[in-house]
Amino acid sequence: MSILRHLVIATSTALVASTVLASGAVAAPALSTAATPAETTINTTLNPALIESIKASLATASISPAKTTKSLDSQISQVELALQNAEAAALEAAENLVVAGEDAARNKILPASLSGTSLAKFAVTNAEITRQQSSEISTTAQAFYVEADKKLNEKRTELIAASAKLRNSTVAAEAARLKKANEASGEAELMAALKDSEANVAEPVNDPALDPETLDASSMSTGGLGAASIAGASLKVPTAVSRAKRIDLSVKWAQKIASNNKYRYRYGATGPTYFDCSGYTGKAFSTGGKKLQRTSGAQYKAAPKKVKLSSLQKGDLVFWSSNGGRSFYHVALYIGGGKIAHARNPQAGISVTKLNYAGMRNIYKYAGRY
Repeated sequence: MSILRHLVIATSTALVASTVLASGAVAAPALSTAATPAETTINTTLNPALIESIKASLATASISPAKTTKSLDSQISQVELALQNAEAAALEAAENLVVAGEDAARNKILPASLSGTSLAKFAVTNAEITRQQSSEISTTAQAFYVEADKKLNEKRTELIAASAKLRNSTVAAEAARLKKANEASGEAELMAALKDSEANVAEPVNDPALDPETLDASSMSTGGLGAASIAGASLKVPTAVSRAKRIDLSVKWAQKIASNNKYRYRYGATGPTYFDCSGYTGKAFSTGGKKLQRTSGAQYKAAPKKVKLSSLQKGDLVFWSSNGGRSFYHVALYIGGGKIAHARNPQAGISVTKLNYAGMRNIYKYAGRY
C-alpha cells in the first residue's frame, strides 16, 4: 500500500507540474518583499511563479518604439529592468533546484525490503518529488531566460537605434550616452544605499566568540585547529594560515578564474571548469583553506559574522534575495573597491563587476564574513 501511495503521489505530482509548465497557470503567490531578520531559515518552497516572472519580462520585448526621446529613454530602462528580472528568476529557479537536491539526498529513504529490486525506484520521498518538480521548473525557467535575454537585447538595440535617429546622432554615440547616464545613476543609487545602510540598518547580532578575526588569532596560537580541537585528540596539526592570507588566496583565485575564458557558468556546477554562483564562492574559499556550505542560502546562514553593506571588507560574501532574506538566489565575493567576483549566468559567465551590477534592490542588507 505504501509503495502504491508513493507511486500515485509521484505520478500525480509529475502530471500537475507538467500541466503548470505547459499552461503557464500558476497558483503560487507573488514574491514578497517584506523585510525579515538577518537570521532566517532557508526556504526550500517550490515557486513556479518564477516562470511567470520571466514571461512577464519577455513580454517587454513586444513594445513598439516611442516617438519622443524621453519616452524612448524610459522604454530602454524598462527593457534593462526586464533583463535583470529574468536573470534573477532563472538564478532563483536554479538555486531552488540545488537546495531541493540537497534536501532529497538528506531524506533519501529506501526500505531494506526493496533494496536491489525493480520496485526500489518507486520508493520516492516527498523531498525527491519536490526535487523533480524543481528540476522541471528550473529547466523551463532557463529556457525562457535564454529566449528573454536574446529578444530583450534585440529590443534594446532597436530602441537605441530609434533614439539615435530622433536625436540626429549615431548609434554608437547614443549607446555611449546611455552607458554614461546609467553609470551615474548606478553610482548615485549605490551611495544612497550605503548611506541608508549606515544610518538605518540595525547592527546584526553576532556571537563575539565566532568573530573570524578572533578565531584567526586563536588558530594561529594553536597551529590552526583551536585548543578545543587539539585537546585529547591525536590530529595532525596543519601549518597555521592567517585569515588575511586565506582571504588573499581566495580573492586571487576568484580574480584569476574570472579573467580566464576557460572557466564558464553552468547551473548547479561546482567545478573544476564549470561553476554556479555558490559553487564558485565555495571553491574560492576552499582554495584558501576554508570549506563552505553548498548553497548561497546555507553560506549566508553559516557565516560566523554578519556585517552591514556599509561595512564591507575584501573577502566578504554578498547575497541577493527577492523576498527580503527568506531565501537567496545569488552570492558573490567582494574583492574591494566596490567590485565583486561572481559566477553570474551562462550568457555573462564568470566575471568581475561592480557591486551594483544589477541595481541595488535585491542586494541583501547584510553580508557574510568568514
